[in-house]
Amino acid sequence: MSASLAYAEALAAAIRVEENGALFYRKAAVGALDPAAAQVFSNLAAMEDEHRKYFSALAQRLEQKEGLFGSDPTGSFSAAVRDMADIGMAGLSGTPAAFFEGKRSPKEGVEFALGIEKDSIIFYLTIQEAMADRQEAEKIGIIIREELRHIALLLTMLKKLKKLQ
Repeated sequence: MSASLAYAEALAAAIRVEENGALFYRKAAVGALDPAAAQVFSNLAAMEDEHRKYFSALAQRLEQKEGLFGSDPTGSFSAAVRDMADIGMAGLSGTPAAFFEGKRSPKEGVEFALGIEKDSIIFYLTIQEAMADRQEAEKIGIIIREELRHIALLLTMLKKLKKLQ
């Protein structure tokens, strides 16, 4: 796999991650019994929509501009992207919204979301590391920091849910 194809696939995967995340959070908002939790989930869905827009724009720029990413002479980036997709990391396989097809507790939903957010951060760090364009790498750093804030929000929700048990 060529480096440019690997980067295009990585960005397509990042777009899917954000689409899946937004869908998951919208379903969580609809199913939330607590209005405050529903609002948090709605806000998280909106943030994931913004991340998707960024990755979509970056994918378009990749087609038009050389130098966004470094070379991948050893194929290590290509292999990492392929491996992450193969194991379903960051919601790259399946649809996280399918999580709601079974009867799930609010605690299970928050724990599932935490896993997706953590995997997303690892995946985005991989993309960021491969970038040669430092301005774009910093923009991905902003998304990573936002994903970390998502984790903080979810951890707060999880603590509240554990107190209710």
